[in-house]
Amino acid sequence: MPDSELALVVLVGHGGFPQGVLDGAELILGPQEGMHAVGLTPDQDPSAVVDQVRELRGAGPEPGPMLLLVDLFGGSPGNAVASAFLREDDVEMVTGLNLPMVLEVGNRRRKAGRDVAALKGHAMAAGSAGVVDVGEKLGL
Repeated sequence: MPDSELALVVLVGHGGFPQGVLDGAELILGPQEGMHAVGLTPDQDPSAVVDQVRELRGAGPEPGPMLLLVDLFGGSPGNAVASAFLREDDVEMVTGLNLPMVLEVGNRRRKAGRDVAALKGHAMAAGSAGVVDVGEKLGL
């Protein structure tokens, strides 16, 4: 399936965290075309994150569906992209960015195609399931 038939996935958050999560996912899954990371640095205004996401979204022939995976509910980067993009019909956003979430989205993108609502559901389920009390799980 060509990338133009896939939803754009953008990891958004503070500092280098989004890129670190994307790097981890690509270490496990291989390169993820159409999946990008945008981090807010201390010297930037949150509008810079919006500009970067807008540039990524406009890179194709026409803006397509987009899933925003954001680190923190209520944080400046998430608030900025929510204000800029969430009123659009083909944009979904989930907070709580973690590696299990990104791995699941990466694994499901080809099957989901441009269905960002389905990808959002997979992201939320995998992100929640990835939070485990290891001592309890191992009976320790």
